[in-house]
Amino acid sequence: MTRTPSCVLPSLRDRKREQTRRAISAAAYAIVRDEGVDAVTAEAVADRAGVSRRTFFNYFPSVESVITASVSDFFVALSARLQERPAGEDVLVSVLAVVDDPGDLSLVERIGVLATAGETSPHAKGLILAEFHTWLDWFEAWLRERVGPGPSDLHVATLAAAVLGCGEASIRVWSKAVVAGEQPPAFHVVLAESLGHLRSGLLAGTPVA
Repeated sequence: MTRTPSCVLPSLRDRKREQTRRAISAAAYAIVRDEGVDAVTAEAVADRAGVSRRTFFNYFPSVESVITASVSDFFVALSARLQERPAGEDVLVSVLAVVDDPGDLSLVERIGVLATAGETSPHAKGLILAEFHTWLDWFEAWLRERVGPGPSDLHVATLAAAVLGCGEASIRVWSKAVVAGEQPPAFHVVLAESLGHLRSGLLAGTPVA
């Protein structure tokens, strides 16, 4: 029987470290969701994650970095969902499918919660937007692969920025309504509407697949 070389598989130590890192990141997100971004301290995150304060700083150098990690984890998951879509599918159909799929709603609502935190904390908002634009490089490469060699680099870059702009616009509208005490539609509904405007208006007559 052929054995898979042990060097290919992560060690038990590496798996445990990743589990701990994810637990700390998830704890930070839960505090933002339940109590707001101002409640995120090293002590609070460590306590909710069931680790020591020292362990927290072994994984994250600052409170800001754990908030950033929570946003980054969202984009890693979002990228994986997009990669799973059929290769020949229209790109906006792919994006909307991820947004509308009940199995993916927790991903979209996660960024909505973090965005609400950004409305009450300019610093947190800056961290979130920085991750948004870091992800843009990956998304542009994904679009280029999907649309093929026909559209120009500028066309693909414009489309990537436009889709990202839909996300930012949805975040602003949705989170401001939440902070104002209103009851807007679920965040994924707002994002789907924004992407619909992109297709019916801004992209009228433009090939995207």
